[in-house]
Amino acid sequence: MAGGPVSGLSRAAGLLCAVLAFGAQAAPCPEAVEGLISPQHLVMATNPTLPPLQYVTVDGQIAGMRIELGNEIARRLCLKPVTLSTSFAQLTLGLLEKRWDVINTGMFYTAQRARLMEMIPYEIQAISVSLNDESVLHPAGLEDLSGSSIGVEMGGIEEHHAREADQALRDAGRPGFDIKTFQNVGIAFAALRARQVTAVFSIDAVARRNALQGGVKPILKGLYPTPVALALRDPALAQRLADVLENMREDGTLERLMAPYGVSPFPGRITVSGPSHPSDMH
Repeated sequence: MAGGPVSGLSRAAGLLCAVLAFGAQAAPCPEAVEGLISPQHLVMATNPTLPPLQYVTVDGQIAGMRIELGNEIARRLCLKPVTLSTSFAQLTLGLLEKRWDVINTGMFYTAQRARLMEMIPYEIQAISVSLNDESVLHPAGLEDLSGSSIGVEMGGIEEHHAREADQALRDAGRPGFDIKTFQNVGIAFAALRARQVTAVFSIDAVARRNALQGGVKPILKGLYPTPVALALRDPALAQRLADVLENMREDGTLERLMAPYGVSPFPGRITVSGPSHPSDMH
């Protein structure tokens, strides 16, 4: 039996949706993207040791907020996203040797790095101090952890700020920190759960994730807020990515992508800062 007017309208609406979807898929891609190491591919490198921002799933896939971000940038440029896993120590060298186009690992912006690479600050991250759930300490500030052992990931900004705070305590005539470095932040939190260290310095989102897994709790949050950036070698490609990120900021995509992870977008316009893009950022 033939459908009535309602079913006819439903079929018409479905046909219209299909046409619109096809039109969206068939929309012309932006002009050719220059500066890629592999045509039609956006090759990104990450150090996947910071769940939920970038990590390896149980089935071996690289996942997390920053991977979603990279995939969306590639989609908007009509490029195929390729994400490679590497150690943090290899990221900058690999970029300069043209082994990948982009460092997408939550690299903190510094003026020193911006003298080496084109950097696009797009996110703000701060540091949390986490304690074991069974800790009897109730620090109101870093000075209340004077004399304590602090676990940090080796070579990151967390270690930098831990050593900075340690020196400030010593300069004030107080016991400093006993800073213990680990290969990655996951091992640092394992040490905290085993009560091998008193506290761990990590970025806020990682502290929040570990608290959800149990055994630890962030006590101090939002310390040392710092821009996080993508890093690139090619100035023209960096500008293209900055334009895409600015469009994502303007249309709300960036905030929607970050919100579930407790991450904040960079305030204000997203631009490039680097050797070919002078900036007043410090």
